[in-house]
Amino acid sequence: MKKTRININTNSNIYIKTLWSFVFGKTDNYFKIFSKKLKEYLCSDNLLVTAQGRVAGFNIFKVLINPNKNEIIISPYTLTEVINAIIYAGAKPIYVEIDIKTGLPLHSDLDYKINKNTAAVVLTHLYSNKEDILKFKDRYFGKVTIVEDVAINFGAKIEKNKYLGTIFDYGFYSFGVMKNLFTFHGGAIYAKDKKKLDEIEDNLKKNVNYPTLSSIKLALFCLLIDIAYNKYIYNFFTHHILNLSLPSLDKIMYPGVYPKFSDKIPSHYKYKFRKNFSIAGIENLNGLSSRINNRVENVKLYEKYLNKNLLINSFQNYEINSFLEYPILLKKNKSTFVSSILLSNGYDIRHTWYVNSTRFLKLTYNLKNFPNCEILHNHILSLPTHSNIKENDIVKICKLINEFEK
Repeated sequence: MKKTRININTNSNIYIKTLWSFVFGKTDNYFKIFSKKLKEYLCSDNLLVTAQGRVAGFNIFKVLINPNKNEIIISPYTLTEVINAIIYAGAKPIYVEIDIKTGLPLHSDLDYKINKNTAAVVLTHLYSNKEDILKFKDRYFGKVTIVEDVAINFGAKIEKNKYLGTIFDYGFYSFGVMKNLFTFHGGAIYAKDKKKLDEIEDNLKKNVNYPTLSSIKLALFCLLIDIAYNKYIYNFFTHHILNLSLPSLDKIMYPGVYPKFSDKIPSHYKYKFRKNFSIAGIENLNGLSSRINNRVENVKLYEKYLNKNLLINSFQNYEINSFLEYPILLKKNKSTFVSSILLSNGYDIRHTWYVNSTRFLKLTYNLKNFPNCEILHNHILSLPTHSNIKENDIVKICKLINEFEK
């Protein structure tokens, strides 16, 4: 039985209720319930729901910049869509090297990059430990505005009732197709300053409704993906017909790995969150903590069976990460090579996690400026943690990886 990394947190009930709501649903009520539950989950009232994670980031960047402060510092090891959002907002992205051990900006480089033109620093939550984040907070919080990118870590927290995305000045979340909190499309904004949050809300009110036809197409597309990647159907097509993964869907499921660029702000930046999709948000919030706990258990199994020198970090506090996937750092081989070996043995493992955006948005930089980002781009292997991956699968995956990384 072939196993895939693809996993959408949905079910038949979500699809039926969502599609039904386009005709008969009281979507305002659904949206009110979802917003209330979201605020309760993150223990904050300072939240706004948006159409996408990148739209959330874009609207934060817009209120931060002015003619005197128009630089946003960010590690290039991220999705290029976030850097595009900075550019669309009218700011200039300034790249900072990453610290491989912590997954945070390298302090020595960040100290050098912060200046009078700095509007904010983007902190991309990848795989940091609690002490890494607290050290970063002690060093920079209050000295420069910090924006947390929590696209892949919704549900992670630094302590009880203190979630990533609400620790610093701003935070933004993504609720897209592959995320822990799935709402077909969607995202959210946190702002510590209520006045700034009100300013962002005023800007969001100018947006237009997400088109009905596009919304229905998106829901049906997700249903198609769910069917195609059902373990039995997926196994039949990949083993008996294609004998491989479904690579053509890679560009659709993981567009950040195949970035596209536009000279103008894309139309979807002007859309509001589709209230019909609140149905998925309500249901997924109800089971989120349990799903994250299951992912943590799979991470512990990877830690048990993998060669220890492949682990990027040793987690003492597992709540600091929601483990949408589990990244490891290969030492001898590129991740694309090991991914192909795993695929030939029945395990479709994502070959690229984030990308070194200097490859695509170079500005005045080149790859030699950011060797750590380039190492992560080439050597991180992103292991699946979802419920369809069982201990026997993890044992086999680890055995194969260990064999090629001796």
